[in-house]
Amino acid sequence: MNKYHKDEFYKICSEFDITIKQCHGFLTSWNGIRANLNDRYFGNRWEHLDSRRSLTRIFYECLSNMPSGFITKAAHDILEDPLLDAREKTKLTTADHVMSGQAYGCFCIANYEELFENNFRAWVKECITASTTVICTVEQNIRCKSFTINDKTTGGILRLRVPTESRYEAAGMYPLFDTVNDVKVRESAGDWIFNFPFELSDKFLDYQKTDLLI
Repeated sequence: MNKYHKDEFYKICSEFDITIKQCHGFLTSWNGIRANLNDRYFGNRWEHLDSRRSLTRIFYECLSNMPSGFITKAAHDILEDPLLDAREKTKLTTADHVMSGQAYGCFCIANYEELFENNFRAWVKECITASTTVICTVEQNIRCKSFTINDKTTGGILRLRVPTESRYEAAGMYPLFDTVNDVKVRESAGDWIFNFPFELSDKFLDYQKTDLLI
């Protein structure tokens, strides 16, 4: 069977237990990035610094919102507060992408030809990582966003003030509660998670250190 037959696409959807809609979104960014790295006017547009923002937007806009099952204690307290109605709880909490979507897009695009050009499965895996969310308060989400910068001070290139694995600590988002594994909500430290519970590849950590961190 042709490697790129649509049956193979549906097989990948099933392997990663994601919806067809989510997988189509990832396919859109996979195709879009490849086209822009082989542009008829500029060739590899990633080398054209003014194009990087729009390229990372392609990656970001095609991500999904995939709950990890983790929630910050502050958000949990809001959602369990009997004095708040549903509208107030919705207004005060949000889903935070664990990764800065555009920063993770920088990593994926910069390494596209080496890691992803002929490997849609690998691309889907990274898109799932970048789509993973934690429930937090709106205030905590705003603090996390402040760690990503792209302005005159960085030459218009996206940079991170804080390493991804340290951003939740820097934003004051610990402890985390693991709803998937039904961790009991108590004040005991053993029931709460105080460390970054997500795995980051060595490739990403190396790229973050050399190309993303200020």
